[in-house]
Amino acid sequence: MRRLPLMLLLTTFALSAVSCGQKNKDVFEELEEVIGDDGPASDYISSDADDNSADLVSALHDSKSKLEGRWQTASMSYEDDGSMQPEYYVEFTDSEIKYGHLKDEEFVVDHVDKIEALLLGAKCKIQATSSTGVKYTYQTSESDENVLEYYETWNEEEFPDTYSGGASLSRCE
Repeated sequence: MRRLPLMLLLTTFALSAVSCGQKNKDVFEELEEVIGDDGPASDYISSDADDNSADLVSALHDSKSKLEGRWQTASMSYEDDGSMQPEYYVEFTDSEIKYGHLKDEEFVVDHVDKIEALLLGAKCKIQATSSTGVKYTYQTSESDENVLEYYETWNEEEFPDTYSGGASLSRCE
């Protein structure tokens, strides 16, 4: 039972460095303070890490980059000027998924959904709840790590019936 809280704590540290424009302390310094010299308190953190803190820090560094930057929905819409743009651009923080649009190259938030669970490792899995109460999952595509597939459920058994290609995300280049 200790695994999930520790994993969430460490993930929060990693993603907070991504979401903040300025940081006073390197996220890996913070992780080393939490982990200490004895290694993590759990025997399993990530499929990429073992019990020593250097492997954990390396795995978290590799994992946090999986959500960095801006993403866009596959569905497109027309703007006022007649150009086609993604329906939403998306940015991730440690606890939120921010949906918005670009105005003069600046990201403007339209709405925010709450991240309920975030699992990082060889693949990402994000479980979130929309402001209207819809529970959904983003999961790294089997064929492309720059695609997060959208499923309108948290239950993996229902994934085939709840997949939406238009709501799936791809990393902006």
